[in-house]
Amino acid sequence: MGFTIKDTIFENSECTFEIKKVSTEHCSPRKQAVDCVRPGYSLHFVLFGRGTLITEYGKKYVLNRGHSFLLYKNEKYSYQPDPKDPWSYTWVEFDGDNLDQLLSLCGFSRENCCQQITNFDDYVALMKDLQNAFDARQTQQLRCSAYFVLLLSKFLDGRFVGQEVKSHKTRLMRDILIYINNNCLSEQLSTRVIALENGISVPTLMRLFKEHMGMSPVYYINAYKVAIACEKMLSSDMNASEAAMWSGFDDEKYFSRIFKRIKGMTPTEYRKSKPDEDPFLWIKEKGLLFR
Repeated sequence: MGFTIKDTIFENSECTFEIKKVSTEHCSPRKQAVDCVRPGYSLHFVLFGRGTLITEYGKKYVLNRGHSFLLYKNEKYSYQPDPKDPWSYTWVEFDGDNLDQLLSLCGFSRENCCQQITNFDDYVALMKDLQNAFDARQTQQLRCSAYFVLLLSKFLDGRFVGQEVKSHKTRLMRDILIYINNNCLSEQLSTRVIALENGISVPTLMRLFKEHMGMSPVYYINAYKVAIACEKMLSSDMNASEAAMWSGFDDEKYFSRIFKRIKGMTPTEYRKSKPDEDPFLWIKEKGLLFR
């Protein structure tokens, strides 16, 4: 039973994998070097002791507790324990299609197949769960695959910390926009109220809008309300005065002034021209869910 991963992080490509074996070995100091071409992939975590790994490219690694190394499919490796302080390691063997891209996102490559792991005990705990779940039955493959994906996600977490921060900001910005859009027609929103309702400070709110929208919150509110008026005038016979009331402007003259500043023409001129446009395209281009 194989499993498929598909996500935008893999540039819309797919990779499949199947867990073949999970085990732990405490090596004897007399154990000879393992020298072979791998039939599949094998991800190791060094628990104790030391050992040496030599790759097909002639690169030599001396590894100890806290190191992880990945043996690639169809690559030749030679590895053996240190005779005075032999290593113990836990490993998972797996195989599948299009795995190199996923593994490269985890920080591995055929030319550089070893990593020093931060928070190593977290990885070891997942490997224990994976080993406990594995008994070669197909019914257990789903549970094993879940632990394996969690294991890979730990590698991704370490490499995409900056992107996680960016993703958090994007989600926060999206939530703020949804709050504004749901309330700006019925309430007079201020930057202080918007910040308070979203659990942030006014300076943080201003920075988020500058970073994600390239404008102030006040300008955004006016532009959003103008977009609502445009949408209504394009889809109905509503005149400028009615569109002003519909989009939350109490003063028609103020509405006309703001409208011309944003659209470059008066509401009446816009209504007559009936342009072929999406009034909300300027928000959609930011890639933010807003309605």
